[in-house]
Amino acid sequence: MSGSLQSNGSEFARSTVLRRIDDRVWESDFSADWCIGKVPNGGYTLALGAKVLGEALPHSDPLNVTAYYLARTEPGPVRCEFEPLRVGKSTSNGMVKLIQNGEVKIQLVGVFQHIEDLHGETLTKKGVPDMPNYDDCVDMPHAPNLKLRDRLIQRLSPQNIDALINNPDGNSTWKGWQEFKDKADIDLFGVLMFCDALPPPAFAIYGAKGRVPTIEMSVQIHRSPCAGPLRCQFKTSYITEGVVNEDGMIWDSADNLVALSRQTAKLRVAR
Repeated sequence: MSGSLQSNGSEFARSTVLRRIDDRVWESDFSADWCIGKVPNGGYTLALGAKVLGEALPHSDPLNVTAYYLARTEPGPVRCEFEPLRVGKSTSNGMVKLIQNGEVKIQLVGVFQHIEDLHGETLTKKGVPDMPNYDDCVDMPHAPNLKLRDRLIQRLSPQNIDALINNPDGNSTWKGWQEFKDKADIDLFGVLMFCDALPPPAFAIYGAKGRVPTIEMSVQIHRSPCAGPLRCQFKTSYITEGVVNEDGMIWDSADNLVALSRQTAKLRVAR
């Protein structure tokens, strides 16, 4: 049996289309259009793997997704092997392995739900941080080999732009806005991608040189975003012996909390 999953006609949706082979196997392709250099962006590959879980599990919407990046991916075909872990009334758990050339490149574990069925207490102890409005932020420049950036609008505070390009200031906090360049609506899988789309905040300390490869990333979804760009903050508070933490918070244009993220990476400073 075969089939495909396509949420809409956006470029992101077309680049994350799945082909169902059977109940446990899907196939897809990592697009070169979502690369940083020669490597597909980690948020993009996480979103594609999460789409497999959304199709394979009885609950379609991510609640929490954690990806372990085991080896470097590349543009081209990817085999997605699904394993169910638990099926409950309100949530289901599953795992998917993303395989290229016979090697597991990413292993992803997720908890899925029907987000429209959520109900209960809501409490926000920490509000939206002080940051410039969309029109007061600046389009982030990028090198020609960062194809991912051609698909996105990314506007950071003027201070962040200066720290990224000219004068690292040690603040290690990005504040700004993100959306698709084709103005497509941002679904929950798009939110997953945007949690890893900006440069590492460590670049505000060491400059935009070297590499900061992600080892693990976890995203917790709080709600579907309303229409419009996402308000974002990403911050690195701790680096220990080259191991970096990065905490992210994403709100929608109505200032509703949409997602929290945390990732572990390794800092490789160019000397």
